[in-house]
Amino acid sequence: MKGELSRLQIQNKELRENQFDLYTKADSTYVMFDVLSASLQDLQNKISVLSQAIHDLKVVTDKRSKSNDQSVLPSFIYQNAYGDYLMAKFDLAYSGFQSFADKYPNAELVPQAQFYMGECFYSMSMWDKALEEYKKVEQRYKKRSDLVSSARLKIALCCQKLDKNEEAIRMFSSIIKDFPQSPESLTAKESIEIYNNAQKR
Repeated sequence: MKGELSRLQIQNKELRENQFDLYTKADSTYVMFDVLSASLQDLQNKISVLSQAIHDLKVVTDKRSKSNDQSVLPSFIYQNAYGDYLMAKFDLAYSGFQSFADKYPNAELVPQAQFYMGECFYSMSMWDKALEEYKKVEQRYKKRSDLVSSARLKIALCCQKLDKNEEAIRMFSSIIKDFPQSPESLTAKESIEIYNNAQKR
């Protein structure tokens, strides 16, 4: 009996060590995904800003505007808001993105502005408000933006922060179903696996 008990204790210890390794690897994966995702979003954002600036220039040229005041250009307003976001001035950035979206609802950068409104609240740990802003990305710009999968992932993460685990799992599952080849899908699968393992304990 003592030998059997000792063997079971060793197995239990190994199991706990394996479980710790699993969570450590999962955390490392999340960190790497966040870094890559942030870099990709930054690159996409720069491309979109350039595209909007080209459009603005065409509009100004077509109208043969005599004004050199760049502050009237949509891309300038967006860039100011994005600059505030990068400097962690989230309240100011949110106001800038909102102003941009209100003034130029048909601009190419409006879906990005909407996503970053969610990012502002997320960065301030205001999960409820972030959740509502992320939802608007798909509700309003589903056909205009490639940020839907990113917004859904952030919705799921907000739900986790708010202890709405069932809703979070539904959102993770929808990402896997609708965006199977996306980086967000990989994160969603890992999140579901971690949640299921935690439930078994």
